[in-house]
Amino acid sequence: MNMLRKIAILLLLLGSARTAHPQQLGAPLTVDHSGATGPSLLTRNEPQTTVTPTSEEREGLIHLDIAGRDEKGRSFGNLTATDPTLLQDGAATNILSFHRSNANSQDERLSEVCLVLDEVDLSPVQFALVKDDAINFLRSNGGILAQPVSILWVKADGVYTSALFTIDGNGLAQDIASNHVFRTNWMFHSKPDPGVTVRDALWNDVLQTVYGLALKWRDKPGRKALIWIGYGWSVLGRLDAKGGPFPVIVELSTRIREARMVIYDITPWPDPEIPVHNKIPTIDYRRFLSGVRLPSDPGLQSPVPYFALPVLAVQSGGLVLDNSQNLKGDIGSCIADASDFYTVSFDPPHAAQPDEYHDLNALIGPAQLQMRAGHGYYNQPVFYDGPRGPEKRLNVSDVQQVLESGRGEHDGELARKLNNLELTDRLNSGRLEAWKEHLHGKQAKSALTALGDQSVFLAPPMAEIPDRPAPDDDMQHQIILRVEKYLDEIAPMLPDFSADATTLKYEQPSPAGEYTWKTAPANRALIQTVSETESLLYRKGREQRIVEKQVGKRTAAQNDLNYKGIFGPILRFVLEDVRRGNSKLIWSRWERNDQATLAVFHYNVRAENPQYGVVYCCLVGERVFETLPEHHGELAIDPDTGAILRITVESDPGWIRETDLSPLQPVMFSNMMVEYGPVDIGGHSFICPKRSVVITRARTVSPVIFWGTNFSVYGPYQTLMNDTVYRNYHKFGSELRILPGFVVVDDGTTH
Repeated sequence: MNMLRKIAILLLLLGSARTAHPQQLGAPLTVDHSGATGPSLLTRNEPQTTVTPTSEEREGLIHLDIAGRDEKGRSFGNLTATDPTLLQDGAATNILSFHRSNANSQDERLSEVCLVLDEVDLSPVQFALVKDDAINFLRSNGGILAQPVSILWVKADGVYTSALFTIDGNGLAQDIASNHVFRTNWMFHSKPDPGVTVRDALWNDVLQTVYGLALKWRDKPGRKALIWIGYGWSVLGRLDAKGGPFPVIVELSTRIREARMVIYDITPWPDPEIPVHNKIPTIDYRRFLSGVRLPSDPGLQSPVPYFALPVLAVQSGGLVLDNSQNLKGDIGSCIADASDFYTVSFDPPHAAQPDEYHDLNALIGPAQLQMRAGHGYYNQPVFYDGPRGPEKRLNVSDVQQVLESGRGEHDGELARKLNNLELTDRLNSGRLEAWKEHLHGKQAKSALTALGDQSVFLAPPMAEIPDRPAPDDDMQHQIILRVEKYLDEIAPMLPDFSADATTLKYEQPSPAGEYTWKTAPANRALIQTVSETESLLYRKGREQRIVEKQVGKRTAAQNDLNYKGIFGPILRFVLEDVRRGNSKLIWSRWERNDQATLAVFHYNVRAENPQYGVVYCCLVGERVFETLPEHHGELAIDPDTGAILRITVESDPGWIRETDLSPLQPVMFSNMMVEYGPVDIGGHSFICPKRSVVITRARTVSPVIFWGTNFSVYGPYQTLMNDTVYRNYHKFGSELRILPGFVVVDDGTTH
């Protein structure tokens, strides 16, 4: 598939899906949802980052790793999807998928382990034990580790880490034994104030290290284990968080869940040589395991214990091992525990507001033994798409009454009314233009255009459907034969030409405020933001667009919509596709337009590698989504000539699965309509595009800045739409005649 791509601004324009036959003028019909400014030809063989839709049945929007042992400490063994009961806020929740851990699957295995050596507040005797047992573990099995491991070393002056995750246990052990200088993760430059312990002074930075690791891990497949050996961070310090503790709790909990991160807290046995008054203060962490539901929760008046290491460990589905005297064995036990798990998925309820907390609990067997899982999650409205929510749904005749009754209204008020309407049948182009002629305000005209354009994929009003019997099979066959003849004999005669294309670009209003990625805006009205005039050049079957004038600017996260192939015989490719696989082309109805009665056929393309392609840029991580989706639509044909006067293409590009197992629908739908009609080019009449509508609804990508870290997450869906009118067709040619010779004529002025 050829693509036009301007990498600097991450825009793409999809071109031909296959090499066209010399007589096939133009490329297959394709749509891009990212925009393009100037061509740079790429072929499918050139490197490009693409994501293909999953062919599997969609899994739940929330994934959860669960594990546990029976009353004798044994693994639960081979469970089936019907064995566990997943409770959400005390009520059973439908489990949509269920998988056991599998060392051969990158998604269903323990993929990485971070081993933390925390020497802050450990006595020399204790830390010597920690180092020795960590070294012994790393060197076991000949120093070959079952999972890649990285070492995180917490000291009084900073946090240090080994450069890479590796299965070379001997190399990591040697680094620890020789106190090798690790890569600096954090440096603590300021000294604690008098009366403040090192742990109290550093705990914010140490907690941010865990958060940063979760951000790193959320972009990698598989489950991950954080095994912390030491006292962890303070529970008596002060939380340094803008906006209070609740956003921090929500953010930290969400990223740990997305990263599929399970935390283990191993505390070395207490050194009997340490005086009692120097003992590290502890809390009963079990008092703080319940999820914090609201910013006004009374417990947040002293929020630090909610961030304590053992609290995070249990809430992640991990374990707390106090007073360990066998660190090597406990490290191995934690890794074995993290490696044996089940992954379930489910759909959350529709959230009424952002950060809506839900408890989770997993039970197994007749005795309802509790399995370990994340204690809860924060539900967001953006997990689902918001409803359209128009004030009224009217037919075309009712809209005409709205326009007539609103003649004396202010332009903005009439526009507001139209923006809150939705049509139940199609508003045809002729009627749309006639109504716009009677409107004087720009806002109302723009709103009426948006209303009509969103209806182009609906059936027409009954008044536009003739009371005429459907043609028999033989007549339908003859109509299709005329279409093929038209494409073979007439369409290839299309000359090189130029035309003017005027495009009105619409988008939803962008939401304002913080944390907009969590919300699904109810206002889905389409507002015109750009008016663009292009010179369209058609040479030797290829389209080129040159922007001549642009007024306004997109504010949407997606940059633009582009499409290619409407001037070529796109029906040829539809007919090719409907002859393959389970595709169909069936009679639909007769339909009147301004000039004639058209024969309308409905098609469903269910073949592999269809000719219609969708490209969307960009996913999180600036990745590109590219797919050849199944699609359907209508063909409105002049039954006497076989000329195609209207085509629609509607597609659902499908789901993909992100590295955290969450399913994602990058593009909810991608639809296009093109109307054709006779135009004069060089004194001859040709059937060419007169108007097109392209509309798509896709996930946005929103930036998040938290704890000094900048990354991207998926935000709400947003609709973009282009309305294009094509005029002023002219044939490429020259008025200059080249003569074979000439004779000099004396004009009588020379002597």
